[in-house]
Amino acid sequence: MDQHLMPELSIEVFGELIGLGVQPAVAGKLSRAALRGFCLRDAWLGDDEANAFIAAIATTYPTLTESRNLVTRIREQDSRPVVICLETIDFGLRNAYRANGIYFASEDGNAYLPFLGMQQVPTAARRKPAPLSPQAQRIALNLIAGRWDGCSASELANLTHKSRSSVTNYLKEIEAICPALLKASWRIRMLGNPGYSKDELLDIFEPYLRSPVKSAIRLARTVPLDALLPCEPKLSGESALPFFSDLAHDPSQVTLMMGQDDVVQLKAKLGSAWREAAWNERAPLIIEEWSYPLDATSSRSLAATKLKCADPFSLYAELMNLNQDDERIHDAIEQLREYLCRS
Repeated sequence: MDQHLMPELSIEVFGELIGLGVQPAVAGKLSRAALRGFCLRDAWLGDDEANAFIAAIATTYPTLTESRNLVTRIREQDSRPVVICLETIDFGLRNAYRANGIYFASEDGNAYLPFLGMQQVPTAARRKPAPLSPQAQRIALNLIAGRWDGCSASELANLTHKSRSSVTNYLKEIEAICPALLKASWRIRMLGNPGYSKDELLDIFEPYLRSPVKSAIRLARTVPLDALLPCEPKLSGESALPFFSDLAHDPSQVTLMMGQDDVVQLKAKLGSAWREAAWNERAPLIIEEWSYPLDATSSRSLAATKLKCADPFSLYAELMNLNQDDERIHDAIEQLREYLCRS
């Protein structure tokens, strides 16, 4: 079986990854028919290569008969345990494997490895809902917005510029909060909305959303617009909120979201004109750095300011828990939520 046909699996058993090595010698002793649908690799769990086994990595969804025949043929040539490795496994095949003494481990959290004294239930059944990591929140908000609905884990890896294994962990965070959003078919783990409204999804995820603001720089003076525009800043915080509500604009203090590289560029351009405000000094310009990049923006502010607004879904995550006594702000945040549900 060619290497390029082998799926890129990241299988974790009780916090330890299954490591994969070279093709074992036994692979050359088996017929093409016996190997059809599988790649064989030397394997081990974690850093302990002493407890070696053979991973039979499924390239198509296997049947019990195919798996049993392969395991039997391998055992005739090699005494090491054989573990069927696959991306996802359904209830029926899982029980059939166990009944026939076939060892298995899947990327969706199932494992039956009695030779190591290990059995594992799906991660989603064990993981408790918790506040989302920044990238998991980014994925969840894009799903709620309807942008990344129906994306596979591989597609999400491309969209986020993160590894496939990292995306798998982000999806597990989301699955712990709302299992219905994750669909698993053979070799495809997909994020999908089964029919929830935006209002319902916000209700589900609000307890686990956190402000995306990683840090904020408070400048002591304003910056000319022509110096800002090349850095592509976006209105955020309370400066963006009036464009989604009836809150009055406050021109005395502007809040912008910028990428880290853009902040460095702006600082270099301003030179000595760059001065940060003291802790007790009101800052006319606040530049926020977020924990994840923007995947969308809003043009609602463009005509008035020549600047776009940050993605309103992430803006809501920034403001929803704002410690602010002003009822006008709370009303405006609620209007922002209503806008999201209508959009």
